[in-house]
Amino acid sequence: MTMRLLLLALSLLAAPLAAAPAKVTGFSYVWPKTLEKTPALVAYLKKDRAAQYKDYAPLFNEPPEAGPPHDSYENGTSWTVQTTLPGLLILTGQRWAYTGGAHGYGYTDSLIWGVKAARVTSFSGLFTNPKAAEALLTPLYCRALDKERMVKRGEPTPRDEIFGDCPKLFESAEIWPDKQVYGKFSRIGMSLGAYTAGPYAEGSYDLEIIIPKGLKALVKPQYQALFPG
Repeated sequence: MTMRLLLLALSLLAAPLAAAPAKVTGFSYVWPKTLEKTPALVAYLKKDRAAQYKDYAPLFNEPPEAGPPHDSYENGTSWTVQTTLPGLLILTGQRWAYTGGAHGYGYTDSLIWGVKAARVTSFSGLFTNPKAAEALLTPLYCRALDKERMVKRGEPTPRDEIFGDCPKLFESAEIWPDKQVYGKFSRIGMSLGAYTAGPYAEGSYDLEIIIPKGLKALVKPQYQALFPG
């Protein structure tokens, strides 16, 4: 090796290395591998993942102002297959985020995938008359909510007190058909996030009701075979 080459090598060793791109931390978005056989659904989830990443990425490499125990900002989603029946695939997802302040926030999301149409539909979109479906389900939902409040609070809460009312079902809750029995849904799952039915300390309200008689008649024809009645 000539002296010139030796000096060049030594200068390269002494030069500071270029900073590696900052690794994004605090972001997670996962779904079951079994969904890979449903490409259109996976494409939908990837689009949602990209949107979540875009919204929160500017925070990920900044330390939270609150300090420990919050070492980083966070945004996460974890999907689970809840129920599968011919024509509908039901997912529930746990979403959580910390963007500053005293604590983070988490809630249950749901996704109803129409297999034939290859698109997402809302729970209310399963019915020919959503208002009639909501009216039929509301008394059962309110009773389930009051029962869960009793468990958490140890006493009944009057309707006119704060967090004593029964929030409108289709506007306030994540709702999905659930638990197949003999090829039909048998339950309806519901989740209301913190501050919807109770204070943050009570967490979310996760409820379940039996599908009542009369609901099937309100379901769109292409999904009626999946409901009892």
